[in-house]
Amino acid sequence: MYLLDYAHYNLWANTRMVQLFRTCSDAQLNQEIVSSFPSIHTTFLHLWAVEIVWTDRLHSVPSPRFPANGFSGSTEDVFSNLLASSQALIDFIQNQPADFFERTIDFTLLTAPGTNQMLPTEMLHHLFNHQTMHRGQLITMGRQLGITAFPRTDYMMWLREQKEQ
Repeated sequence: MYLLDYAHYNLWANTRMVQLFRTCSDAQLNQEIVSSFPSIHTTFLHLWAVEIVWTDRLHSVPSPRFPANGFSGSTEDVFSNLLASSQALIDFIQNQPADFFERTIDFTLLTAPGTNQMLPTEMLHHLFNHQTMHRGQLITMGRQLGITAFPRTDYMMWLREQKEQ
């Protein structure tokens, strides 16, 4: 199933980004940068929180968690939690019966009232696309901090590595 591949790719790409930014100082990770989120720390926090929200929605949790609200842990905590949530998405997809992906799921957006409906395949596709967008922003933010060597996180690179294994 292609979504399982995307889930594996998402973990692979998140791992590569975490490995890069683990080499930065706390000052660099928290430095204010003009972007969608004000720092690398808050961008990674958003990546993790969004994975939790969409995972809760896939489980039909009526009030999904958004751990970015009120989070006071370290960037290392965020890194660890992001990688754990990315692995949990793989586990979730692997453990669903095929017909799960054919049933719509009702959910409410965090920013707007009202019920929305999506297929799990659409939810996951949206999530993985969203994560890719923000990883691209992290590269741009890193460049503003003087980082010049970035891991390649293109889906095509992941596919190549899979074929070599």
